[in-house]
Amino acid sequence: MNNMKKVFFIFSLFFYSLLCAETPAFDFSPVTDENISLVLYDTAAQKTVLSINAEKPFLYASNLKLLTSAVALKHLGGGFKFLTKFSFDPDSGTLHIKAGGDPEMVVEKLWVAASDLKRLGVKGIKKVVVDDFLYGKKSALTAESGDTGDNGYLAFISPLSLNYNAIAIFVKAREAAQPAEVSLSTPSSYFSVKNTATGTSDGNNQLVVGAKKAGNQTEIIVKGSLGTARTKHEAVFKRVADPTRYYIVTLLNLMGENEDAPIERAQLDDSFFTAKERINFVYKSNPLRDIIRTMNLYSSNFIADSLQFYLGATLRGDVKQGVEILKEFASSELGETIDIVNGSGLGNNKNYLTGNFYIKLLKNVFSDYYGSIDFFSSLPVMGEDGTLKRANTSSENSGLVRGKTGSLTGVAALSGIMKAKSGKLYLFAFAINGFPSKSFKPMWALRDRVMNEIWEKY
Repeated sequence: MNNMKKVFFIFSLFFYSLLCAETPAFDFSPVTDENISLVLYDTAAQKTVLSINAEKPFLYASNLKLLTSAVALKHLGGGFKFLTKFSFDPDSGTLHIKAGGDPEMVVEKLWVAASDLKRLGVKGIKKVVVDDFLYGKKSALTAESGDTGDNGYLAFISPLSLNYNAIAIFVKAREAAQPAEVSLSTPSSYFSVKNTATGTSDGNNQLVVGAKKAGNQTEIIVKGSLGTARTKHEAVFKRVADPTRYYIVTLLNLMGENEDAPIERAQLDDSFFTAKERINFVYKSNPLRDIIRTMNLYSSNFIADSLQFYLGATLRGDVKQGVEILKEFASSELGETIDIVNGSGLGNNKNYLTGNFYIKLLKNVFSDYYGSIDFFSSLPVMGEDGTLKRANTSSENSGLVRGKTGSLTGVAALSGIMKAKSGKLYLFAFAINGFPSKSFKPMWALRDRVMNEIWEKY
C-alpha cells in the first residue's frame, strides 16, 4: 500500500468513526421517545451536537417567555422604566392618576409611593380621576389562552395593576367544627369575604375558594373544610375583578385616606401632570431588565402578557398587535413562521413550537455579547433560585445550568444555557409532552435527570 492509499485509508477510518460515533443514550421513561424534544448546540463549535425531534412541534409552555423577553429588550431596552403619574389639586381635593403599564407594582412598592405622596402634601383626597386608557376603552383585558376561571394565573391585564392583579387568600383551621380563619394579602375595603369553611380533626383539605365581582368589590368565597392537623396556612390565589379600583382603594388605604372616595375615568394629557399649581409626582418602575428577571425567575404569566400588550399599544396603537410583533421578530430575526396566541405560553393547546426554534432564538440573543447579559441573567439557576430552586441537581453542576422552565398538564420544558462538565458552553432546548401523570413532581424529576445526564456526558 503506497503512502497515498495509507493516507486515504486512515482518513476513511477517521471519517467513518465520526459517522458512527454513538450519541449518549438517555432513559426517558415513562415517556416514549416520540414525546421528547431535545436539542443541544455547542457555542464554540457553532453546531448542533444532539438533536431529537428538533423540527417536531411541541408545547414548550412558559419557555415562550424567552421570546417575549428578547423582543421587549430589543424594542424597549434593559433600562426602560414604566411611569405612573400623579397630580393632586389641593383646592378640589382631586387626585389624578395616569397609568403607564407598570406590571410589577406590588403592595410594598405602593406603600413607598403612598408615603412619597403624603410627604409631598397630598391629603384630604375627595375624588380620584384615573386615566387607564393605555390599552383602549376597557381598563382590563384578558390574554388569549383558551383557559377560563378565576385563578390568579388568569388575572386581567391592565395598565394600572397591583400584585399582578391577584389576591392571596390564606386559610387556617384552629379548632374542629369551628369556622376557619381567613386572611388576605392586601389591606383595603376593596374585598369582602364570605366564609363558611370549618375545621376538622384530621389533615384533609376540602376547601373551595372562589372570587367574583360584587358591586364595587371583589367578593372572596371560602367554603368546605380544612383539617386542624395541617400546620401551615393554605394559600390560594385568585384574580381581582376590577384592577383599577383595587389599585386606587389600596393606595387610599395606605395613605390613610377615605377609601370610599368616588373614582372617575378620563383621558389626561401628559402636560396635565406638570402644572405648577398642583402637586405632581412620578413613580418610576424598576428597569425592564429587573422586571424580566422577576418574570422569568417566577414564570409570571401576568408580566409576560402585560409586556405583550404594552408593545402592541405603544408601538402599534393596538394591544392585539403585541402578538404580531412577537411573530414578526421570529420571522425577521430567526427566519421562522410561528403561530402563537400570547406572550406567556399559557394554554394546553396553544403555542406549538420546535426545539430548533428555541435554539435559533437563543443563538440570536447569544450573538450579541453585551445585550445577552440582561437576557441570560434573568433565567433561574438550576438548584438555586426561582422555579428551579428545588430542581434535583448535584453539587458539581450547581450554578452551571440556567434555564426557563415551562409546565402545563403533561408538559415540562427547559431551555437556556449550560456550562457542561467538560467546560464547554451549550445552548439547549428540552421538552416533554404527553407525560402519563397529572402530577408535576415526577415530570420535573425526569426533566432534571435528563439535564444532569447532559451536563455529565457533554
